[in-house]
Amino acid sequence: MKRKELYGLVLAGGKSSRMGKDKGLIDYHGKPQREHLFDLLSKFCDHVFTSCRAEQHIPASLNPICDKFDLDSPLNGILSSFELHTDKTWLVVAVDMPFVNEEVFQFLILNRDPTKVATCFFDSDGKLPEPLLTIWEPNAFPSLSKFMVDGGSSPREFLIQNVCNKLVYADSKIYINYNTLQELEKGKH
Repeated sequence: MKRKELYGLVLAGGKSSRMGKDKGLIDYHGKPQREHLFDLLSKFCDHVFTSCRAEQHIPASLNPICDKFDLDSPLNGILSSFELHTDKTWLVVAVDMPFVNEEVFQFLILNRDPTKVATCFFDSDGKLPEPLLTIWEPNAFPSLSKFMVDGGSSPREFLIQNVCNKLVYADSKIYINYNTLQELEKGKH
C-alpha cells in the first residue's frame, strides 16, 4: 500500500495577545520559532506550511496558509489546511512549543495509526489528548468540518469525542508553552 504524503503544519495564527508579541518570532534556537519548527518538520514531511491569519506577514518561503473560517481557534488552521489538501495527512505543531524536537516527531510518526482520525499525545496531565502536536489523518476532515458546522471549535474536544491513537511521551517538557512575557522570562532561568 502506497503511503499517503505527510504534510507539516506550523500553527502560527494565534493572536499572542497575552504575550504581547508574535510567539512565532520568539528566538529559542537561533532563529524565529516558526522558522525553527518549519525546518524541523521539513526533515519528516513532504511539504511544510505555516497557518496564519490574513493580516499576518508570513514570508512566502514558509508557505503560508491563511485561515479561511470565522473561527478563533487552532481548528481554523487545521481545517484551512485540510481544505487546501484534503487527501493529505497533516503533522501539526503549535508555534509556541519550544521543546518539541526531532525525537518527538520521530516518536509520533513511528507510532502513527492511520486507521484512526489522529495520532496524538496525552497532555502534560496524562488525561486529555494534546491536539496541537498531532498527526491528523485525511479521514478526520469530514468529521472535523461537521464538528465546526455544529458549533464545535476545540480540536481537543473533537479528539475526546472521536477515536484517536493516544501516546504517552516520557518527557513532559515537550508540552510546555509560554503565553506571557513573565512565563517566558521565568522559563529562560
